[in-house]
Amino acid sequence: AWAAGAALVSGGIGPFDQNALDRLTSGRKINMGFDIGDDAFQFRAATRASDLADQLRLMAGAITYPRWDPAPVLRARASFLTGYDTLNASPGSVLGRDLGGLLRGGDLRWSTPTREQIATLDPKEFRAFWEPLLKTGPIEVMIFGDTTAEEAIKATADTFGALKPRKASPVPASQAGSSGPVPTPAPLVRTHKGPKEQAAAVLAWPLGGGMEGLFESRKLDILAQIFNDRMFDQLREGEGASYSPNVDASWPLGLAGGGSFVVTSQLKSDGIDRFYAISRSIAADLAAKPVSDDELARVINPLRQNIARASSGNTFWMNQLMGASRDPRKVDALKSMLPDYLRITPADLQETAKKWLVPDKTFSLVVKPE
Repeated sequence: AWAAGAALVSGGIGPFDQNALDRLTSGRKINMGFDIGDDAFQFRAATRASDLADQLRLMAGAITYPRWDPAPVLRARASFLTGYDTLNASPGSVLGRDLGGLLRGGDLRWSTPTREQIATLDPKEFRAFWEPLLKTGPIEVMIFGDTTAEEAIKATADTFGALKPRKASPVPASQAGSSGPVPTPAPLVRTHKGPKEQAAAVLAWPLGGGMEGLFESRKLDILAQIFNDRMFDQLREGEGASYSPNVDASWPLGLAGGGSFVVTSQLKSDGIDRFYAISRSIAADLAAKPVSDDELARVINPLRQNIARASSGNTFWMNQLMGASRDPRKVDALKSMLPDYLRITPADLQETAKKWLVPDKTFSLVVKPE
């Protein structure tokens, strides 16, 4: 799975390798990328109205007539092996390598492959893994932008709508979640080969997932922003520009669980204990008493402006509505987004912090110089 982004689309379609496809689409805005989301495989493209029909034809062809050229798979293997040593070159690169899997309880679907796993990548095994996946599961087509509904429907009917009926997905998305971060009695330790004065620290709590907890996820978004602002003020006050804290709440709406509330910071090697003292103190304070109305307003007002700006672009709508054909509640979720954020109260945030930021459920990770 890890090689798909580099090799699946580049493998070609039918009789055309990637070079032939590049020549075929020269001078037109036709392209294609591939992502693996929490609950779906995604082909994506940015095109224009005049090229929409052929863009959809290309994407439908990639799913139904992949060429399985071995060259992109071999290039992906060589590229990943060549760059593998850079994955421990700094605290940030170590977090990029290890944190995704650790926040999912070690689930291999979100973990970086080992050097040995990369070295065994084989074009035949790559095809054996992906070919049945491309043939199964319902296809959702979402089109956003400067076109009419009639044109979009016709282009879809002529391409994806003309495909043969597909078998159901082997694993329902609702059953494909992970456990989230597993609590640790003491921080896990990773090392890096970068400058000796640099380190990183992580403190995380497991959260839930699923559409049923939509409002809870929005309260956690606001809580994370307030937590982040407090971390920034307190860390920078003592250490100046040495600290770059980040707080994020992840609540996967398409899965039954596997979310996480994560506090991270790259810092000086001697600042790790201070990071944990401050972050645990903020978590305890948020659970002990409500935030002030002013502190809440300092988060809500910019958020309202950000949503207004983002909603003027196609990407916002696509990100919010992906999966809506499987779960129509996502349409209602989009409509309720701003009203939900605006009705969150300080008491709501205290209740949420008390529920999730439990001291004995923390996961912690430290990245130190070798």
